[in-house]
Amino acid sequence: MKRVHCIVEGQTEVRVFYSILVPYIYEKTGVHMTVTPINHTKGGMVQFSKIFTELRNHLSEKGKIVTTFFDYYGILPIHNFRYYAEAKLNQSNAALGAEILEKGMNDYISDLGTNTRYFIPYIQVHEFEALLFSSDEGFDFKYDDIRILRELKNVRNRYPNPEDINDSPHTSPSKRLEKILNKYKDIYVKTNDGEDIATIIGIETILDQCPRFSAWVENLIFKINE
Repeated sequence: MKRVHCIVEGQTEVRVFYSILVPYIYEKTGVHMTVTPINHTKGGMVQFSKIFTELRNHLSEKGKIVTTFFDYYGILPIHNFRYYAEAKLNQSNAALGAEILEKGMNDYISDLGTNTRYFIPYIQVHEFEALLFSSDEGFDFKYDDIRILRELKNVRNRYPNPEDINDSPHTSPSKRLEKILNKYKDIYVKTNDGEDIATIIGIETILDQCPRFSAWVENLIFKINE
């Protein structure tokens, strides 16, 4: 039987995915998905050479589909992702840049002799918190201050979809969320708040509002059923 293993950046993604994505994948395929954070980190990105070792070990297990969920804006030159310059220095289109980095992960692994048939690299544009802007319901549940809710809604309304929310590393979805909450003497606790908001929104709404995320999930289901 096939299995799915997803490597993410930190505990927030682990908790959220076990709350909403793992049950969804099981419902659609009958296959259990395991989610773990990157080794060698307490949260956040590390050099890809370290991630490669982890990916290679998982891909060596027969029938295991291996995927990733990394934040696009958090990948920096020091992490040594293949095609970084092409993706992030010479490319203004973040979605295309993410695709280039995904190809770089696949090519790196393949060139070092690991079969990538069951590897689905995925990078979220721009980061996990983009998914939280899929609906006002999660924010309405979590926060009481009408000023906070109004500003968060204004952010979402300025973009075609939540995955487009960013203009620079200083305006990523999480930075916008933190700035608005801090302005009104509130805080964003990534692990707890992220899980609460995503759970209230629900996987179906997130899939409907976030096209790259939805395409990734569809690709996972297709590969499982292949």
